[in-house]
Amino acid sequence: MAEEAPQAGPDEPQGEPDYKALYEAEKAHSRKWEKQAKANRQAAEELERAHEAGKTAEERIASLESKLEAKERAEARNALVAKVAEAKGVPARFLVGDTEEELGEYADSLLKHFKAKPAPKVEKPGAFDNRAEDGNGAMRDFVRRLTGNDD
Repeated sequence: MAEEAPQAGPDEPQGEPDYKALYEAEKAHSRKWEKQAKANRQAAEELERAHEAGKTAEERIASLESKLEAKERAEARNALVAKVAEAKGVPARFLVGDTEEELGEYADSLLKHFKAKPAPKVEKPGAFDNRAEDGNGAMRDFVRRLTGNDD
């Protein structure tokens, strides 16, 4: 069934639809579907509660056991990660793996890749040899004159 354009009234020019009336009609249609969606959500929640109540004790126990097992696995992994992190000196949040060997290998690869390079060694930190004749004597004199430092 094809929708027809709204008929123009005697005061309206022919062919120009009443946009305000069309907007109001679509708004009312939208509100109707919002109410239907809310009713459907409530019905779905009631159905879920009825389904939960209808579970047998064995099904509920199995569900709780699976949740407990998952929690215990997570706690065991966290303890293992903390142990390896402390032993290797790597932050625990960077470790990847499930076994101690995998975690240790990953920590070693991180340490190898991000190992800090040793700093250069200086014989007397903070002391500089000003006596060196490297051709910069004129520049040094110029800087001394600029700073007013006649050391």
